[in-house]
Amino acid sequence: MKKLTKLLSVLLALALVLQIPFVAGAQVSLKSKYTNTVYTHSSAFDGYDIVYGIDVSQHNGTIDFKKVKNDGIEYVFIRVGYTGYTKAKFSLNYDRNYKTYFNDAKAAGLKVGAYWYSQALNTNEATQEAKKLIEGLGGIELDLPVAYDYEFACTSDGRLDSANLSKAQKTANALAFLDTASAAGYDGCLYASENFLKTQMNAGEVAELYPVWLANYSTKTSYTGSYEYWQHTSKGKVDGISTNCDVNFRYVDNRSIKLENQTYTGAPITPQPLVIDEGKNIILTNNVDYLLTYENNIGVGTATIIATGIGAYAGFEKRYSFEIVPDAVKSLTYISCTDTTLSYSWDAVAGASQYKIYVNNNTAGTSFTTVVNTNSATLSNLTCGNQYSVKVCAGISKANGGIKWGEYSAVDVRETSGSVVSGLAVKSQSTSAIRIQWNKIVSADGYKIYMKNDTDAYDEIAAVDRGTSSYKVDDLQAGTIYYFKVAAVVGEEVGTPSSAIKAVTKPKKVTISKVKSPSKKKIKIDWKSMSASGYQIQWSTYKDFSKNYKSTTAKSSAKSKTIKTAQSKKKYYVRVRAYRLQNGKKIYGKWSSTKSVTTK
Repeated sequence: MKKLTKLLSVLLALALVLQIPFVAGAQVSLKSKYTNTVYTHSSAFDGYDIVYGIDVSQHNGTIDFKKVKNDGIEYVFIRVGYTGYTKAKFSLNYDRNYKTYFNDAKAAGLKVGAYWYSQALNTNEATQEAKKLIEGLGGIELDLPVAYDYEFACTSDGRLDSANLSKAQKTANALAFLDTASAAGYDGCLYASENFLKTQMNAGEVAELYPVWLANYSTKTSYTGSYEYWQHTSKGKVDGISTNCDVNFRYVDNRSIKLENQTYTGAPITPQPLVIDEGKNIILTNNVDYLLTYENNIGVGTATIIATGIGAYAGFEKRYSFEIVPDAVKSLTYISCTDTTLSYSWDAVAGASQYKIYVNNNTAGTSFTTVVNTNSATLSNLTCGNQYSVKVCAGISKANGGIKWGEYSAVDVRETSGSVVSGLAVKSQSTSAIRIQWNKIVSADGYKIYMKNDTDAYDEIAAVDRGTSSYKVDDLQAGTIYYFKVAAVVGEEVGTPSSAIKAVTKPKKVTISKVKSPSKKKIKIDWKSMSASGYQIQWSTYKDFSKNYKSTTAKSSAKSKTIKTAQSKKKYYVRVRAYRLQNGKKIYGKWSSTKSVTTK
């Protein structure tokens, strides 16, 4: 055993020196010249070719792609553009170097792909990102996919970071981008970190349709989902690039020749591959020069064909593979609608046990998927008067577990009926203004906004055009309750107003009139009363309240508060702010000016 261990150690050392794969069990360890680090690859890629590539953006500066190619890099993903990560604006921007990078990389003989850094919050924005990328490519021929780079900006004020989107919405955004790229003739690919794939998306749903580009800066990834690329470092050293560089592994399965997908029938599927003697450049004849055997060629999944030579070709062997997939759903038929539902049916697909329905709200830019067990469905909880795109695909159970999904049907676009505005909510508020928002109605020519306070009747305060779904009401009183309704206008007819919402303006800034220490370890704060539901009082030994602070509250009728501190003869800082309740939520005004006092 000791001799064997020593031999394995010698072989591993030799493999590292020569930078060649070393098989230990079913995993491969490979030392990268670009990081001088050994990486262990999943056994799922046993027998695959492992190919090095990079991804670049304007941050990498001037690049000599000929040197990059000569240094052993085979491909490059180039950032075409990015979406700004500030919350206030949805901005689409091109990378200033992308055209130069494409020209130079292709001239150097590198394979090229493209990517877009996304901050999309809904499917409409994701679609715009894809269209902007496609426009920027301008017909540039790609060897590799168009990748959707979806990640947080790692700042609390980031556009995506602060949006709190659901996993379903992020997944829908990714699919909207990739579907748009696919419809334009490009292959698609999802780029995301291991954590993002695990916790922020339904990655398996995307991986059923598009390859995944995994970002995981480790020497052995623990990600168990499907992926084709692994970005393993952002600190690679590649000749021709003066900055640190992202380096990637690509896993290429050259163990068999890929044939076209075949549709599941429930019976054995036996396509006839074209078998060629490449040395003599002649087509061989089945049952004369070779025999065909088939494996796993009934159920959905990957099937294998083995061509085994006979006669003069004894010892010859070639392997082929093809995917057996569910048939695409056909005859998606709209049946009926209500204000909040759409009903559909479609032709049953052979072998299908489930059907997945993708629903995109074209009006709001949101989407969801749902799965049913029959070839009909009523989609419920939709928004009144909104336009939806609907498509369906069939799923067949795989022998080893899970579902294999087929291609989606053609898309059907419909509108829910009705013209009553829904989704009315408060978007933002200040001491003198409230902005409200609502769901658009496709058929509306405009909207009327109504407002009242606690005592008055509703008055029409504004009329806006059909393209508007929010409105800012100015010149309001601080710390005051208001009620709003919105009605859609269709032609000359004003529809039924929406349900009312309650909104409050923020209270004014509190003015502290006196602070003193009436007794040991106690502070009394007096302030000027105002219209409020209550007050929050804070005290701290730090003037900026960055730490070591405590809080308490006081009723709306209060004008002072006595608090007990932890220390005597200690300088404390105090501040007060008022709040108003809006549907149980505290809407705070600004903090008062900070006052200080030394406790007795």
